[in-house]
Amino acid sequence: MTCYVSKVFWLIAAPTSALVLISAIAALWAVLGSSKFAASLAAAAAACGLVIGAFTPIGVTLTVPLEYRFPFWQPDSQAPPDGIIVLAGAGNAGIDAVSALSRDYPKARLIFSGFSATALKRFARLGGDPARVYVESRPRTTSEDALYSAALLKPRPGERWLLVTLASHIPRAVGCFRVAGFEVQPYPVGFSTIGPQSLFVLNATGSAAFLQLDVAAKEWIGLIAYRLMGKTDALFPAP
Repeated sequence: MTCYVSKVFWLIAAPTSALVLISAIAALWAVLGSSKFAASLAAAAAACGLVIGAFTPIGVTLTVPLEYRFPFWQPDSQAPPDGIIVLAGAGNAGIDAVSALSRDYPKARLIFSGFSATALKRFARLGGDPARVYVESRPRTTSEDALYSAALLKPRPGERWLLVTLASHIPRAVGCFRVAGFEVQPYPVGFSTIGPQSLFVLNATGSAAFLQLDVAAKEWIGLIAYRLMGKTDALFPAP
């Protein structure tokens, strides 16, 4: 149920969707002539939002703290990971990363959480061995990723599990796994910024800027919602 409610909510709450709705309401208000002032105010608010979203680094400002909340995982030849979990949200970037990691750590268990079996085709094309992979297709949310993975793998103290997902998604994912009693080591992929210095560079404008804003906003809203529902261990999980 939570999955469907969140999807419907996001259709309205996404910054681009909200701005479109405000613009539509302002236009309807103006046509109906109920309140010229209210219509003008709504139109001005939508216009300001469009300009800020498209031509300022607000998306980057929201993304950088998410992507660099956790330090990069450092390989340790003396303590290789026992397993690697990749979340479906990481997409092709996650599959590519796991393909490379699977060659570096041939004994590690590989879990594809939230993927369908078709994900193995890309994994195989990249040189991975599909026979090593367990596909857990049931999860629909990050919380379910954590709960199903913990139930399946039953991690023991001292084991090292890498969690591969998008860099911006790492804080929420780690928080969910901690609540499930599963301590993981983040392995972020798919960075969209180059660190704090990105704040001083207008990397993208127009639709690209709005896409980045939507992605960052979704994570921040997700962090708040998950914390309120007790699905993460902190509002903004940290190392």
